[in-house]
Amino acid sequence: MKVAVMADSTGYLPQEIIDKYNIPIAPLSVTFDDGHTFTENDQFSIDDFYKKMASSKTIPTTSQPAIGEWLKNYEKLRDEGYTDIIVINLSSGISGSYQSATQAGEMVDGVNVHTFDSRLAAMIEGSFVIYAIQLVEKGYTAKEIINELTDVREHIGAYLIVDDLKNLQKSGRITGAQAWVGTLLKMKPVLRFEEDGKIHPHEKVRTKKRAFKSLESNVFELIKDLDEVTVFVIDGDKKEDGQAFLQQLKEDYPNVNIQYSEFGPVIASHLGSGGLGLGYFPRKIEIN
Repeated sequence: MKVAVMADSTGYLPQEIIDKYNIPIAPLSVTFDDGHTFTENDQFSIDDFYKKMASSKTIPTTSQPAIGEWLKNYEKLRDEGYTDIIVINLSSGISGSYQSATQAGEMVDGVNVHTFDSRLAAMIEGSFVIYAIQLVEKGYTAKEIINELTDVREHIGAYLIVDDLKNLQKSGRITGAQAWVGTLLKMKPVLRFEEDGKIHPHEKVRTKKRAFKSLESNVFELIKDLDEVTVFVIDGDKKEDGQAFLQQLKEDYPNVNIQYSEFGPVIASHLGSGGLGLGYFPRKIEIN
């Protein structure tokens, strides 16, 4: 058995990790109403993306990888001698990436494709990729890896803050927020990825300071009994806020492995300006 690990692009793995382990990435993309498309395997300035989003009259649309993109990668890995492919995907609750990867896996011959729904996004999704590679290096079989990832998935989570719900509402990526829309004047919405892999409202607070405190108190309460954990500050376009939050957490929790990452275009297009996440993964992951 020879096992490969691949993923879609919304895990936002650092390029050096992708290069080190030769991880195939199937890119998602974002298209604006003027036809300008940001594909997540292209080199571009994320600042340019946020500027484009701010000046656009409509919410950009996102696209999952085409089935042909998955098939191309599966066939290449098969031809390189791999017998099994572990595929880590963006939450099926907010994207069709998992479904298209699975469908393509049913179409390819000569290799076993094992798709895995992370039920999350960004570096929590990316952590599954890194952890799966660690398990491959330890000699785990594909079935054992999927079983371990499934167990780990029961102990992950992420909370989010956004400046408003406009992008999430219009893109259909938030569940149960109808009662909140129109009532958030001078309020900061705090959101949570729940077990269904969808984004749900969690609470409303009056200031950004309280929103950051809500992220911190919720996450660190949930991880207090975990033997091993990595916490990720996942930043958007308000870099000064994100970096200050990161440093404050590192000072307050010096014994916790806290890492820094950023959203890419697909997730940023759903969250809009001011998005920031705090997530956790119950294993030690190093990206900084």
